[in-house]
Amino acid sequence: MDSSFRNRILESAKKHHSRIVFALDIVNDKQLQKRAIDLIEKVAPYISAVKMNFHLLLPLSFDDISKINKFAHNKGLQTIADIKLNDIGSTNEAATSILFDEGFDAIIANPFVGYDGALDSVFTLAKKWNNAVILLTYMSHPAAKDGYGLMLKSKKRVFEEFVARAIAWKADGVVVGATSPEKIAEIRKKLPKKILIFSPGVGAQGGDAKKSIDAGSDFLIVGRTIIEADDPKGTAKRICRDSWLPVS
Repeated sequence: MDSSFRNRILESAKKHHSRIVFALDIVNDKQLQKRAIDLIEKVAPYISAVKMNFHLLLPLSFDDISKINKFAHNKGLQTIADIKLNDIGSTNEAATSILFDEGFDAIIANPFVGYDGALDSVFTLAKKWNNAVILLTYMSHPAAKDGYGLMLKSKKRVFEEFVARAIAWKADGVVVGATSPEKIAEIRKKLPKKILIFSPGVGAQGGDAKKSIDAGSDFLIVGRTIIEADDPKGTAKRICRDSWLPVS
């Protein structure tokens, strides 16, 4: 049986009929771990995975993070560490080892630093743990075009080079903002189907769930729209319903 991250998250998506990765971007809460677990409990039937950023990774202890990961796994969900890893190999290896020890199934990394002596150690560890590396390819904020859209001497734009690296390095996924559905469609055409597209920016940043899925996103990363809602469970259910397409 294939127990790869890709298979695990697709199985979770089928089980929950959901393409949502829930971003736990919680702020201004003195009981972060409790709030995180309470939110997962509420929305678990309508999501396929949980993503944690520095909002939790910096203030919480290793034990706190491990407990959140375990709780999510017990709900049949995958977990993603979003630190946009971007350093030399020894530092990347140390960070990745710690995050996988804490129970994460995947890590988001920045392809800008290259492979040899940088992200090679991350891919090696992910393979050893049967986990995943997801590469940052086109972000969701307004200024993304100022970096990812730059033209290189090779006549490729930066994001096109990152797509090429994702293919060459056999990444498990790429991050492409839901605020740029035209980029999602362009990138989807270049990527083999086995490389998943994760799209942040739905709702709070202006991205549209259905347009993103129609353009080729496999998963939507949704955080503040659910967290700040008066009814997080109902909001997650609505986005789940509006964006669902069967997983092949």
